[in-house]
Amino acid sequence: MSKRLPIDVPQSAEELSADWLTEAVRSSGLVSVAGVVDFSVGSPGSGVGFTGQTLRVGLTWDVHEDDAPDAVLVKFPSGNPGNRGLTEAEGGYDREFDFYERFAHRLPVRVPRLIHAVRDPGPSVTTRKRRERFVDGLPTPVTRFIGRHARRLIRPTRRRYALVLEYVPDARVTTAIDLPPPEDLSAILRTLARLHAHFWREPELADPTVVEWSMVSQTPNLMHGLYRAWRDEMVDRVPEVFTPAFMRHADWFGDHIVDLVRHLDEPLALRHGDSRTDNLLFTDDGVVVIDFGVAGSGRPAGDVAYLLSESIPPGPDARATFVELCTEYHGHLVDAGVHDHPLDEFLADCDLVLAVQAYRVVLIESSYEADYEGESLAALWGPRIAALLPEDVPAI
Repeated sequence: MSKRLPIDVPQSAEELSADWLTEAVRSSGLVSVAGVVDFSVGSPGSGVGFTGQTLRVGLTWDVHEDDAPDAVLVKFPSGNPGNRGLTEAEGGYDREFDFYERFAHRLPVRVPRLIHAVRDPGPSVTTRKRRERFVDGLPTPVTRFIGRHARRLIRPTRRRYALVLEYVPDARVTTAIDLPPPEDLSAILRTLARLHAHFWREPELADPTVVEWSMVSQTPNLMHGLYRAWRDEMVDRVPEVFTPAFMRHADWFGDHIVDLVRHLDEPLALRHGDSRTDNLLFTDDGVVVIDFGVAGSGRPAGDVAYLLSESIPPGPDARATFVELCTEYHGHLVDAGVHDHPLDEFLADCDLVLAVQAYRVVLIESSYEADYEGESLAALWGPRIAALLPEDVPAI
């Protein structure tokens, strides 16, 4: 087991202190002598946040320095043991640290500045991959048993993680409940195209020492064991969402999960991985992209179809709108210099990702303790995804 660092690393608002915040900001060079004498803790805004805690921390300084921030964002792991264990199993905290250490300073789009990052050491890449191969090779009855009892069996580690990031004031966010207007979606699609084109087919994206994480699952067979363990109960629990047509696509993805994960993980682009509108801020200077907790490499449809699957209102024109917006994004990608990813291939990938989204909603409903302002995530996202699914499952 990896040892903890011999320093304090707060893991909740209650563990924050003026001294720790002072040292965190000083480590960035924003201040040199100023110290925090008081601070206040609040929410940065609306969001699901079932894998972690994000706090807006207002700072009061003892002396004036020009670059001393009035507020920062502080991110900790989830305080829910079950949610945290499942998130850690997929690298959900290490991913964001890796992103900020390896890519954030090279992006063509704006992201919050990293002020301070500290985490306890984890297992080596070799050790972790060996564990993943072992777990993913377990017999089907065992993976189903683990899936049925995942929240109890997949326990969180004792590692500590804390990120301090720039707080972006006066930003507007469109929540998952308040569907984004067309102009917001167009701005986001342009931003994603710039992000994807910037690292297009860069060799480092295929280097497991640089980008270690799958965009769907590190252990697809184990994930499917969880799905199979809960599938029928979820259908009985939410039949109005998990209809036969919806489940046909979710089941199809599960039946081909290993091949489809391999396909979607092809390292064409650096992907955000959680491109919900909650993670995209609008300022006078443009879009700010936040929350890289599931960043990695893969095919760009993973970001685009993910975004649109939760952003288009259900209705008879939803599918046509989806195809139109996917095509709009592809035009931006070509304009950004990518000429070796044909539109028909990209659109086919987008339909694959819709099947992934149907599958994910079943998993989230079964495994995570989460809702969105009191509404079930299945009830919120399921009908939107259902309205976009093609009549037939994709061909492979």
